[in-house]
Amino acid sequence: MSQSPLSLSLLAAGLLTSSFALAGSAPQAFDVPAAALEQSLNTLARQAGAQILFASDVTSGKQAPALKGSYTLEQALERLLGSSGLSVQAQGERTFVVVPGAASVAAPASAVMELSSLEITSSRTSSSLVPQARQVSVIEREQLEQLREGSDSLATVLAKSVPGMADSSRTITDYGQTLRGRTMLVLVDGVPLNTNRDSSRNLANIDPALIERVEVIRGSSAIYGAGATGGIISITTRPAGGENRAQTSLRAESPLSRLGSDGLGGQLQQHVSGSEGQVDYALDFGARHIGASYDANGQRIAPEPSQGDLFDSNTWNIGGKLGLRIDDEQRLQLSASHYNADQDSDFTSDPRVARLPPGSVPAQALSGLSLDEQNQIRNTLVNLEYAHADVLGGTLNAQLYYRDYFTRFTPFDARGVATRGRNVDQVMQNSEVFGSRVTLRTPLGQAGATELLWGADFNQERSDMPIDIFDPRQYDASGGRVYDKIGRLTYMPDLTTRSLGGFAQLQHRFNEQWSMEGGVRYEYATARYDDFVPLSESTAASPATVAGGEINYDAVLSNISLTWSPVSGQELYAAFSQGFQLPDIGVQVRNARRGFDIDSSNLEPVKTNNYELGWRGAVGEQTLASLAVFYTTSKLGDVQSFNNGLILTRTQERIYGIEGSADWLTDDERWGQAAPSAG
Repeated sequence: MSQSPLSLSLLAAGLLTSSFALAGSAPQAFDVPAAALEQSLNTLARQAGAQILFASDVTSGKQAPALKGSYTLEQALERLLGSSGLSVQAQGERTFVVVPGAASVAAPASAVMELSSLEITSSRTSSSLVPQARQVSVIEREQLEQLREGSDSLATVLAKSVPGMADSSRTITDYGQTLRGRTMLVLVDGVPLNTNRDSSRNLANIDPALIERVEVIRGSSAIYGAGATGGIISITTRPAGGENRAQTSLRAESPLSRLGSDGLGGQLQQHVSGSEGQVDYALDFGARHIGASYDANGQRIAPEPSQGDLFDSNTWNIGGKLGLRIDDEQRLQLSASHYNADQDSDFTSDPRVARLPPGSVPAQALSGLSLDEQNQIRNTLVNLEYAHADVLGGTLNAQLYYRDYFTRFTPFDARGVATRGRNVDQVMQNSEVFGSRVTLRTPLGQAGATELLWGADFNQERSDMPIDIFDPRQYDASGGRVYDKIGRLTYMPDLTTRSLGGFAQLQHRFNEQWSMEGGVRYEYATARYDDFVPLSESTAASPATVAGGEINYDAVLSNISLTWSPVSGQELYAAFSQGFQLPDIGVQVRNARRGFDIDSSNLEPVKTNNYELGWRGAVGEQTLASLAVFYTTSKLGDVQSFNNGLILTRTQERIYGIEGSADWLTDDERWGQAAPSAG
């Protein structure tokens, strides 16, 4: 696919207030994950556009807590240094030196912290006490913007930059895209995008322009419940707060092999954020047109005939965050967003190609498509978060979320598939999700070396899949171009799934070299549906009704890991973790036939065992590297559907591999000095 974007970014600085100047005493929004102190100081310097100088031996072996919120740079530095025994000295407006000594230089009297120091986050994987015993890839906004120059598909960007992630289809779907060969749980600000009836469009449900940070945690995990047998993709959207600012971004793109109006595309995105007293805010809105795609020979790429694509589409997004610092210990934040993508194309894929031997003829784009409703995605999220800094001596983070999701697929000639009623049809999916999550971090003992991470989750999903039926005679007479709707049937009935889980994770640091963590989680889930007429019976003279049913299942999952840091900047770990995947009940129910019985279906959950040995650290002064060996087993795999659901099988799975990465740092990012970021 030849699609090379030509980008133009306009920064509308100073539109709201004169406080846009980079003064050291002005509050700024920071999001620094828990890490080694040396790494955290470098991250802080890049986000602040400042110069922070320190000697590597001074920060050796020291950890820094996570930092998220609005602070002056001096306050942010002091919070990262914490009880490290180090202090910071200001050498200029944007230059600071970290030195040994317990007494820090106080921030200027004029410095005012606009927002609370509380961290509002649903992350359960980061800790200021113990390092993570797993491989993690982090893509910050600046790097993401650079990667988007090659592709604006989040699935493609992650495939190119995250070890262990399978390649993307370069279309609307992430069907078949795995992490370490298994399913991945996708979270946006802690809200899961996965649904039990998986439509495989999770990574297409958010515009990359709204993303501040992507964290990919590789390996089986049950810390968030079901769905992460291969790992977790945690997406953080642009934060609220900081100094008042506005940013306008304008992008234009065109296929280089075919410069023309139908291939032209572009995006306009507006971001506004700031704070006033105890209140902070952020607002994003934007619109985008996605043009046609052409290959290297200037030939139009045919639409994807199965999972669908977004060629010739218009998308728009709007979202906002409103935060309130209740007092020094409590903070509340409400966020809401809506993403909409609609395809309006005159092209379809020539159905005659599918009848030829595979690989003999490439897919052909066919003009003259007549279809009222084409590929579409609508995704609405509402998220309420609460944080308290002193509950049982530790912190509390709670979350309440709601999601309304709709997607429409590409029409399909299913006349050769018995379970589809032998129709020319088009499937849709409606999903409504409600959930909550509570996470507590409680220190144990007086030494501060032990911490208990514990909490609970609840999730309820209601999904159904209606299907539009088209006149097969019109379809055949037009050569696959004309879709004349003649009715609507049920592909999958209303299916309600509920899951409830609780977990406890104990973390302990023996000394500066050794740390350990281990925990357990219990998950209980139910699924139910009412009586319905299956699609396979829709054309029968006396259609049979499938009786409604209910099924439940549970699982106990555990994990344990040990980490050793022989010298500063080097970590070795050994870990065992279990993951959990609810079965895709919709695959079974949608293919129901006369006499279907849910209790006799093969609906046991997937439970994975992941064994891993890994290393990460610095190689020389300018290279960060990691290496992991993993082995994952499960007695049952996901439900495998062959011949469009006529054959459903499940088999034992074993996946093993070696995974490595290396990042070379430029001269201005070398250890010991974090230079200011440009512009």
